Amino acid sequence: MSHSPTVSVIIATYNSSHTLRYTIKSLLNQTFQDFEAWIIGDCCTDDTKELIDSFNDSRLYWYNRAENSGSQPAPNNEGLIRSKGKYIAYLGHDDLWLPHHLKELISHVENKQLHFTYAITVHIAPNGIEYVRGKRFIGLCDKDFVSPPSSWLHKKDLIDKIGFWDEDYLKLARPPDADFYSRVASSGIKIEPSKKLTVIKFPSPSWKSYKNKIDITDAIESYWTRISKNPINLELELLNAIAFEYSKFHLQGMILPMNVLLKMIKKNISLFLKNKLYCVGVFRYIYLKRSYYKYRKSRTKGLKKRGLNLHD
Repeated sequence: MSHSPTVSVIIATYNSSHTLRYTIKSLLNQTFQDFEAWIIGDCCTDDTKELIDSFNDSRLYWYNRAENSGSQPAPNNEGLIRSKGKYIAYLGHDDLWLPHHLKELISHVENKQLHFTYAITVHIAPNGIEYVRGKRFIGLCDKDFVSPPSSWLHKKDLIDKIGFWDEDYLKLARPPDADFYSRVASSGIKIEPSKKLTVIKFPSPSWKSYKNKIDITDAIESYWTRISKNPINLELELLNAIAFEYSKFHLQGMILPMNVLLKMIKKNISLFLKNKLYCVGVFRYIYLKRSYYKYRKSRTKGLKKRGLNLHD
């Protein structure tokens, strides 16, 4: 009798072996190891198969579609059909997971009896942190918020309730991942995000990855090297640079001392009072500033108790 893994990881890819190499390494580096991975090529013509074979890991499965669909829904659906896990996780072919990603999300889903969860994701652009997605802004409806699929984990039987990814994506009013998440949020299932940062994403539009492969590959390799050497130190460094998540309203900020924050509010008091969205952003700024520092402090304290050196 064959073993059914706890989680099936689906990686949709198209001719991106130069980045997929590090994506797979971050998967195999997970502290939670009871998984299978279906790497689904969207009619790849490069050396992706040879790359996967080079890892010599029986948990990695390769399937290459005969026709190119142009987007992730068809490869994702192929992976869903072939998967055997209780849970489904998605991983972009140019994204990275911190080592505790699967462990954190599976633990969160099981402890809270959830059907769907997602982690905090930091988006890296050529000039550094571009924005952050994760716990939604106060007052935002679930169905209006989309965190990237690389941060998701859901029960496989969720598909029985909401259906597969819509492969006719050109006729959708929104991107296919937003359409899928909207159906999840409208289904009435229990959703609760994780409070942990576990995903590093390199958005293609920012990097123009399909035209400038060297730059994005170097960046991904650099972050993977840091993950492999000291993931906790990298995590804390990223958390220290984040004030609040960037969402659909393009509110951005870095962690600032409270006196600087109060000066900002005073300087823009009329906007602060008139613009409800700005108020949400500023209060969210304060909330996450405290939350991230509290999380960083707890992580540091826990590591010191275990005798770990953060600067190794």
